[in-house]
Amino acid sequence: MKHIVVISQQAPYAQQSLKEALDLLLIFAAIDQEVTWLIEGDAVFALAAEQQPKLLGQKDFTKALKMLELYDIDSLYVCAESLTDRGMDDSALILDVKTALTQDKQALLAKATQVVVL
Repeated sequence: MKHIVVISQQAPYAQQSLKEALDLLLIFAAIDQEVTWLIEGDAVFALAAEQQPKLLGQKDFTKALKMLELYDIDSLYVCAESLTDRGMDDSALILDVKTALTQDKQALLAKATQVVVL
């Protein structure tokens, strides 16, 4: 079994990269791969409550994030520095994620068989 780390760095509605990351996670989990999702940079905005993507003409994919639990994907990490830089903290996030410091991210990457950055 491979351990795949998917890293999201792009803002949630600027491109489709977060939706693509979510799709990848679900596909990898469906074929019994161990998957971890690391959310950093502007991608942390995808976890903020009270989003209104319809104002941008976008479909709200945050409901699909609940699918992660159905696929037993529980290795979800958010970069602590990215949250702080954007004036956020983990108490305001829509998912239960672990915060990752730099050394935590390095440990995740060291365990990975494959890393996908979107």
